[in-house]
Formats: sequence, C-alpha cells, structure tokens
Amino acid sequence: MRVRPALVLLSALVLLAGCAPEPAASPSPSASKSSSPTPTPSPSASETAEPPVTGTEFTTSVLVQLCTERTRVLAPNATYFGDMATTERLESSALWFVVIPKTLDGADSVAVCGIGGTQEAPVFALEGEALPDGVADIREELLTGAPGGES
Repeated sequence: MRVRPALVLLSALVLLAGCAPEPAASPSPSASKSSSPTPTPSPSASETAEPPVTGTEFTTSVLVQLCTERTRVLAPNATYFGDMATTERLESSALWFVVIPKTLDGADSVAVCGIGGTQEAPVFALEGEALPDGVADIREELLTGAPGGES
C-alpha cells in the first residue's frame, strides 16, 4: 500500500515539473523580446536621420572616387586600393580627410585629399601624395588650417 501513494505523489511531481518549465520559458523570451524592440528603434531612428541629407553630404565611396580622380594625374599608372581607404571628418576645418593607399612600380605611397563643400560642389583644400608615415603631419596641417605649409 505504501507504493501506491508514492506513485501518485511521483506522478503529481512529474506533472508539476513538466508544467513549470513552460511558464518559466515563456516569460523569459517575452521579456527579452520586449527588451529587443526598445534598442532597435533607436538605431533605425539614427539610420533614418542620415538619409534625409542625401545629395549634400559625402559618402565614403564618393570621397574615395573624388580623391582618386584628382590625384591620378600625379601617378597615372599607380594602383589605388580604394577598399583600404580611410575617410575622417575634421570638424574644426569642415573638411573630409581622405587617405587612399596606392603602389607604383612596387613602391607604396598614399593619395591624400582634404575635401570640403558638398557632394554636388566639392572643394579641394588639398590633394597630393605622400609616404604612409607622412599622413599624420598632413592631417595636422588640415586641422590647424595650414595645408601645404600655408598660414
């Protein structure tokens, strides 16, 4: 007779144990789902904030293309590596600083440009080429407002 109450108790425990994980599992995903939508609107809001300025702001690909075209005259046979280019907005001088690695006859160098204005009407404050270790000096010149040694 002692076996029968134990079986009933065991069945009840198994039944209760089988029910417990479901409610515990349901609130956790719901809680994380409600947490996820909160961060998601913030990035989409910033993504939507950027597109309305289309046509006036530069894109990275446009900056790289403009700098490549402008500096190709200096080394027409050079190979430009636009996929390795860097662009940086220099707020103090209202310019984009563009650096594009390139090679010519096995020698590494970089094309550098300081571009302002808008995508429709770019203004070049500086264009040229340099050795990779000279990039920091050129950037500093653009920040201080003295590109090419001018004051």
